[in-house]
Amino acid sequence: MKIDDKIILITKVGDKIYGLDAVCTHARCILGHVDFNKKIVKCPCHNAVYDLETGSMIEAPSVAPNFPKEKGGLKTFNVRIEGGWIEVEI
Repeated sequence: MKIDDKIILITKVGDKIYGLDAVCTHARCILGHVDFNKKIVKCPCHNAVYDLETGSMIEAPSVAPNFPKEKGGLKTFNVRIEGGWIEVEI
């Protein structure tokens, strides 16, 4: 989903809806490989892995294993469905 200049990944796991910045902090690739069982999303460019709930980087990019994970997190957004519409708190 694109809102203004933000690209936001919206996904539902069970009854919970997650929203986070959809642009990898390493190489600015668009995220998209969601593992619903582990509640993570992987960058298709270099396999960096992010937690859907917190946006924390769990695994550094494969081409930059020393990338500082604590600085590579993604912004999360509150998301809800209201009256059939997806609402994102920016």
